[in-house]
Amino acid sequence: MQDGVRFATTEEELKASYQLRYRVYVECMGRLKDQSNHELKELRDEYDDHARAVIAVKNGETIGTLRLFWGEDKPFTQTLTEAYHLSPFLEKLEQQQICIVERLMVNEQHRGSSVTLRMYKEVMHFVLDNKIEAVLLDCEPHHLNSYLKLGFRPFTNPYSYPGIGLVIPMALITGDYEHLIRSGSPFAVLTREEDLSHCRYVNELQDIIGCHLNIVSQSTTDKTDFLKQIHIDFNKLPNKNPRIFDSFSKDEIERVIERSHIIVCKEGTHIIEKDNAATTMFILLSGFVHVLRDGQLQAIISPGDIIGEIAFFLHVPRTATLVAASDDVSLLSLDEASMSRLLKFDNEIANKILVNICRELCSRVVGGVETTDLRAG
Repeated sequence: MQDGVRFATTEEELKASYQLRYRVYVECMGRLKDQSNHELKELRDEYDDHARAVIAVKNGETIGTLRLFWGEDKPFTQTLTEAYHLSPFLEKLEQQQICIVERLMVNEQHRGSSVTLRMYKEVMHFVLDNKIEAVLLDCEPHHLNSYLKLGFRPFTNPYSYPGIGLVIPMALITGDYEHLIRSGSPFAVLTREEDLSHCRYVNELQDIIGCHLNIVSQSTTDKTDFLKQIHIDFNKLPNKNPRIFDSFSKDEIERVIERSHIIVCKEGTHIIEKDNAATTMFILLSGFVHVLRDGQLQAIISPGDIIGEIAFFLHVPRTATLVAASDDVSLLSLDEASMSRLLKFDNEIANKILVNICRELCSRVVGGVETTDLRAG
């Protein structure tokens, strides 16, 4: 196949997209095995009959792909409408003014390169050419910063995506040129404000997104307000158990939570799914979380506890399913890149983090078997 980034148009290109999905999602991440053709090593379903695929090819090999649904190609199904929370947008827009992006993946050797951005630029050209006013997607916590930088914004409650776990619905309003500029989105350079005159519902779409309080991002919130929220939550915690920020100065806490987010979840939301390949660490700020294995309750996580440290440090799949056990669950989602950089280059902070995690793990052992070795990674 010819090198480059483009929409797949031939059977060969589509097959390459399905096979890359299989390699990344099924073989590497252990996801969606029940939806795959293991004989052909393809991840394909009935939605592909009316979806579009973008592929990135280098040296004849497909290294990236994503799937796009456009309301003009086929009206959105009830399943897609519910999964991507389309209803408020469909009250303002026609189906052909909306598209959905999902199943973005890049092979391991090219993650962190420009491949993802180049595929999204192809999507944005499609959006502009077809006068699409809203682009929707579901984002996992570890991708939040990337999508915020592209100009997407959360617009409703996080929820559990089957087989994946916690996702945050996000939307990009094509005609909100000021926001694209303000967020530093590379999409802003693809067009001029006057080229977006076809976008007639910018204000109405902004109202849908509004000020969404279930996702608080340091990158989009006043730093003082964000830190105040962190300190308020930690001040509510009982002091008897070790915590990850014990002995940290205010400046050190700021460095640890750089580019992090506070995510509020409703009762029943799956925060982590067993065997998921994501490695984000969380700190439970409020509420309680159940640890489940094979549907059985194994432990209860309390405010102040760290979640996901096993997967982060050992680079292994999640070891259990974690479910919000109350409506007041608030999580501090620690940015993986920032954490990895600190642990590698800042010896003082790395030492404090590792010592505090070790102290917390030891306290679980001392506290009894019900709070030990039953946690999720």
